[in-house]
Amino acid sequence: MFMYSYLSSILVRSVQLLALTSLLTPAISSQALAQDNSVEASPVISFETPVFKFGKVRQGEEIRHDFKFTNRGSQTLIIEDVRPSCGCTTAGQWVKSLEPGQSGVIPIKLNTDRFKGPLTKSVTVRSNDPKRTNVYLKIEGEVWTALSVDPMVAAFPAIKDLQQVSTKSIRISNQTETPLVIRNLRVASGPFKASIKTVEEGKLYDITVETVPPLAYGANRADIQFETNLKESPTVKVSASAYVMAPVQVVPNRVMLPNGVLQKPLKKYVTVLTYEDKVLEVSDIQVSVEGVEVEVSQLNNGKHHRLIMTFPQGMNVDALKDASLKLKTSHETFSDFEVPIGSYRALNAATKP
Repeated sequence: MFMYSYLSSILVRSVQLLALTSLLTPAISSQALAQDNSVEASPVISFETPVFKFGKVRQGEEIRHDFKFTNRGSQTLIIEDVRPSCGCTTAGQWVKSLEPGQSGVIPIKLNTDRFKGPLTKSVTVRSNDPKRTNVYLKIEGEVWTALSVDPMVAAFPAIKDLQQVSTKSIRISNQTETPLVIRNLRVASGPFKASIKTVEEGKLYDITVETVPPLAYGANRADIQFETNLKESPTVKVSASAYVMAPVQVVPNRVMLPNGVLQKPLKKYVTVLTYEDKVLEVSDIQVSVEGVEVEVSQLNNGKHHRLIMTFPQGMNVDALKDASLKLKTSHETFSDFEVPIGSYRALNAATKP
């Protein structure tokens, strides 16, 4: 009798558990299905390969490649933008919209005229894939040149004297089996001259570029050309560039303020300095903006002056028009300076061509 009651109790509990399981299973299955649907219910962009390796090509060859991709999601994939890096361009139209399971290509071309040696370029693809809004594609390889020219620019970046004579070298290296012959080395109009020296006959040459005074303040530039006997590089062009700093500098040359109304007082710094070995005096400081306070301090034994400009809280930067900082110095030539003052937006727009 006891055994019968015990077995009956177990049987009742089993039936109850089975009934409870049958009630819960549809709910669990529905929840899991809903989760699966939420994952799949979106576009998914998938590329066959995000990297194209073109190997080794001659300079000037055009690289073309189609990046193939598929929509592996369950909703329409929209290609919103394709943005190649410098040197790359799209080679044609690409499919803007793909239904689930469909495939398309993004054609890219790369002109190698301006490149040499190892080269990597990128392409950014933006889509409505919620998990991969931006996909970065790469094009990699090596560009071979008959001549290696290093550097392409003979740069003299910080000259302080109009009469300064400086030299820079450009190394010409022959990458072919044909002995190199360089002819007709010449400099276009500009304060430079160039000469050539043989390092290894037919293989290595150095072009020496020299400044020819008097130079001019600011940028001095010139093109340098020569011909060779190599069919791959019949004419080669390099350049020279020298920047002569004025004896008095005002840094920065623009005072840029955030757009809108200033929420609190804002300090901006302007430095007036000289490279000459004598004291520089600064006077007649004027700011055409009402309420701006200016403090002046001397540094480096009077060769540098720091101006601290405090712009007041509540000032509407967007309302500024033709605002500037004006000052005078004791230098006989560089005596009058005017520094524009304005919002980032306005000053940046003013410098665009």
